[in-house]
Amino acid sequence: MIERRRPGWRELSPPLTTTLIALALVGEVLWAALVLTGRIDLSPHGVPAVVAADPVVAESIVRAYDDLPGDPFALRAVPDEATARAALADGSAQAALVVDLTGATDRLLLPTSNDPALDTAVRDRVTRVEQSLGRQVEVATVGPAVADGTRADAYRAVTLSILLGFVVAVGTSLYGGPVVRGRRHGLRRSLLVAGLTIGVGGLLGLWLLGSAAAALACATVALTSAAVALALEALFGWAGLGLSVALFLATGAAVLVRVDPLLVGQPWSTISGLGVPGAGLETALAAGLHDTVALAPLSVVLSWLTTSVLLAVASRWVRGRHDVPVPVAGTPLREIAGERGWRVRVVALVAPPVVTMLALSVVVPAHQVAAAPQIASLAASSSCVATGSVRTVADLNRITQLRGTEEFRGGDVGADALLQDGRRVWLFGDTIQDGPAGPGGVRNSMLITDDRCIRAVVPEGGGALIPDRADGTGPRTGYWPMSVVVDHRTGYDLLYITTQRVRTTGSGAFDFENLGLSVAVVAVTPGGTPQVLDRRDIGPDRPGRENPTWGGATALVGEGRDRWLYLYGTANPGLDQAWGYSLRVARVRLDDLLHADRWRYWTGSSWSPDAADATEVIPARDGVSQTLSVFTRDGRWYALSKRNDLLGSDITVWTAAAPTGPWSSGTAVAAVPQGSTGQLRYMPLAHPTLFPEDGTVVASYSTNDIDVHRVLEDPRRYRPHFVRVRLPR
Repeated sequence: MIERRRPGWRELSPPLTTTLIALALVGEVLWAALVLTGRIDLSPHGVPAVVAADPVVAESIVRAYDDLPGDPFALRAVPDEATARAALADGSAQAALVVDLTGATDRLLLPTSNDPALDTAVRDRVTRVEQSLGRQVEVATVGPAVADGTRADAYRAVTLSILLGFVVAVGTSLYGGPVVRGRRHGLRRSLLVAGLTIGVGGLLGLWLLGSAAAALACATVALTSAAVALALEALFGWAGLGLSVALFLATGAAVLVRVDPLLVGQPWSTISGLGVPGAGLETALAAGLHDTVALAPLSVVLSWLTTSVLLAVASRWVRGRHDVPVPVAGTPLREIAGERGWRVRVVALVAPPVVTMLALSVVVPAHQVAAAPQIASLAASSSCVATGSVRTVADLNRITQLRGTEEFRGGDVGADALLQDGRRVWLFGDTIQDGPAGPGGVRNSMLITDDRCIRAVVPEGGGALIPDRADGTGPRTGYWPMSVVVDHRTGYDLLYITTQRVRTTGSGAFDFENLGLSVAVVAVTPGGTPQVLDRRDIGPDRPGRENPTWGGATALVGEGRDRWLYLYGTANPGLDQAWGYSLRVARVRLDDLLHADRWRYWTGSSWSPDAADATEVIPARDGVSQTLSVFTRDGRWYALSKRNDLLGSDITVWTAAAPTGPWSSGTAVAAVPQGSTGQLRYMPLAHPTLFPEDGTVVASYSTNDIDVHRVLEDPRRYRPHFVRVRLPR
């Protein structure tokens, strides 16, 4: 019989284990000291937040914020302020940005339950972003005034619960040994540990936080703390208790020094959320502030509890099967140190369910947040170029010969949209600008006109209004406007600009390839400067003219929820004598434009979700140009383009009774002048809202020259020309 005696220090913790634990503890203490003395930058990381605005605006802002370095926010869009306030009240969000595009000021709502340091960090970051967008932000605190004290009580309750569990584990181990000696001993120990931790932990939660949910949270944290310590002890002997201390500190340093885990950055932010202290704090806060059970952090705590129980049970079972000596009090650990392999078997048994539980705990809190492009940039209007009265087509052609501004010397396309304040925006493709080193080019630009002036809309830092895509060191990919749809909303307009993304393939002016559709979203307040909110590539890059370029024309019809946006796609199959482009049609609700999976394509008899099912409504032989105009007037549909694209000579109008056709074979309504040698006349577009007259429409065509040097010498060669054409009956 082995005489019971008090174990010595070397038996309680071998020197190597003691050294490792000491180093871990010193590291944690030093890190905590840095936090307490403010010597590290406490920035927000993954703060759950909501944006309240119209769906497209909210989604665009979510994408912009989501692209900030360091991922300070985990944003999701909500439809209105009431929903945002509800998210703050139930704890699913810790900040809410209420966007008001009718003015230049948004509101940031912060709950009283937040850590004050977190509020300061969130406010500073949001203010900087809002200023970069040319907007101001007002900050308001919402929620009960007692919430501040509740947060402090939650820190105390979780800390004391963890300490309680550890003390109970140490006490039972010192009394009965590090490993249970039999089933009856194990059952008694389990009941004792569970009774003490659940009972005292529940009382702590009830006392400090005052709710049944808080009592449950603290009881669970205390029980889990004891279970973790006992499981590590079962696996590593007395040294397991020291390892449990290091583990709790490693995953809970932010909690123990009362710093919000969302402020400490990586890897501490993630580690805190996956450890018992951090997840326990979130559970206790939800219980104390909202009297609710937060499933996401609670699932993390329960995963630790279940894992610990499995480790303890598996350790005893494997020891028994492989005759591993039980280290009762007085048995040196070195006597069993040679027994190897059993711990590997224990881990192999426990690992599969642990991985499953952790995976489930990660899935529980997941919110869908769209991937983000680069953040929108602040834009301003350039100086006014006086136009005089513009009331006729002749006036339009007169002002196209004005010198222009440094930001716009010449460009093609010229798609337009009428704003609710009476101004008109014009979108251009490749644009000549004057820079410090002389004339240069950008892929797109915007002009805005009123009854007195033409102004260029200039992004912060200059360049294209819709910035080029960041493609690393390879050829640049820019965006050519094709069509623009205006959605008049209360207090502002939203512009949806369909663009083709084009990649440079050489050094010449015509060395490029089309990769597919992109959509830019622009907000314009009455009298304000247009601001780019978002730019979204629709679908993967697919070079080749045989692939339809969707958005070559657009038409918005209907009212309210019954509005449909029709998008027309053009493609050239490369067949002999097929000099034009074929036309296909798709449709989508306007608010769903940026979601390609919600588009539907015309098959000739019905609408299909598969783009491959889209059928030609106008063939490529004698077909349209790549970019064209489709519009409706008095119940009739019109497609205006240049037949056979660059090789054609006539502005042609196709007609139909419906947006899907069947379309007529086309009627030539005006001849396009050939110009002198090297001059190009291409891409006719219709402007239905410009000087409307019954039976006619104002159209424009782009002019250019194959000699780039001639264009740079006189950019007026590279501007639209306007005509009025009669519509066929």
